Amino acid sequence: MGKTRSMLRKKKYDEARSRITINDGVGSWSDLNHDILFLVMTKLGFADFIAFSGVCNSWRSFAVSNRNSFMVSIPPMPISISNSTTDANEKQYCLKDSQGRKMKTIVPHSAKRLCIGVTCGYLILLGEETKDFWLVNLITRHELHFPDVPDEYFCCPRDAKGILVFSPSISEWLFLVFTGCFFCKIFVSIAGKREWTCVSSPFSIHDLVAFKGKIYTLHVTGICEMKLYPEPKLVLLETKNILNLDSRFMEFVTSGENLYVIDRLSKHPYTILEIDLDQMKWVSPKKTCEEYVFFRSNTNSANHRSLYDGRYVVEDKNGKGGCLYASMWYFFFDCLNVDIIHE
Repeated sequence: MGKTRSMLRKKKYDEARSRITINDGVGSWSDLNHDILFLVMTKLGFADFIAFSGVCNSWRSFAVSNRNSFMVSIPPMPISISNSTTDANEKQYCLKDSQGRKMKTIVPHSAKRLCIGVTCGYLILLGEETKDFWLVNLITRHELHFPDVPDEYFCCPRDAKGILVFSPSISEWLFLVFTGCFFCKIFVSIAGKREWTCVSSPFSIHDLVAFKGKIYTLHVTGICEMKLYPEPKLVLLETKNILNLDSRFMEFVTSGENLYVIDRLSKHPYTILEIDLDQMKWVSPKKTCEEYVFFRSNTNSANHRSLYDGRYVVEDKNGKGGCLYASMWYFFFDCLNVDIIHE
């Protein structure tokens, strides 16, 4: 699917492997101690990690067994998009880490498509004319296609927000999408099927998230759980107290085992609440808002509000907060951890 610089790096590793031995042929690179390999691995960028895993069978086995640890260690990287210099029908997507290292990928089917977000490592590419969705995983190269949504139900596709989930019960990928222009409807499609199912809500929908095997929607009145079977529907969850964020710009934020709601319109320190799903109540976070770092996009000058991409709350190494700005973030540990829905 795409072409990346990792191909060139892998070639260099292969050339080095063919020339170098240890102790005049007594040992080889494959015999290196795993503690040393781990230290080497932690210094790599993602493209170098791909080349590292291709040096030999021993290194590949080590890389695969430690892949999750490596993925989690990579901080989110901003995504930049440019036109391809080799094919007018494609665009180039570039990821850049904090040390300036870049990973560039040519994405097919992207020339006349808008990238409206990222879900589980997949870019969500919306056809500007066709209004269909093409999802592309930048790392695994896996692609999924979903049909266009009928215009009478989906009038502002540019404002769309979507999530990708996998259902083990039917062994299928599902894509759920809604738009800020049609607040009370969510559309669900199964990969490979040429149809959408419309799910109506009695309340305006502010956000949608997959969390711990379930799907939740956010409303001024609280949250609903989406049941997919036997027919998709929203069920309002009763909580012991009432959500105190009365704003049109609320959004889910997740951090490990915790689910939060943030007011996107509030200024720093941000207004944020945690939903305790075990006790079914809204609680104030144990930490102050200043102790969180939000990965936030640039302020939209047209309406003076901020959009939060990635939906993650993370601490820096000193446990202090701040803001990192980018139009779109890519979270590597998401690309191999698909949200699985348990029904």
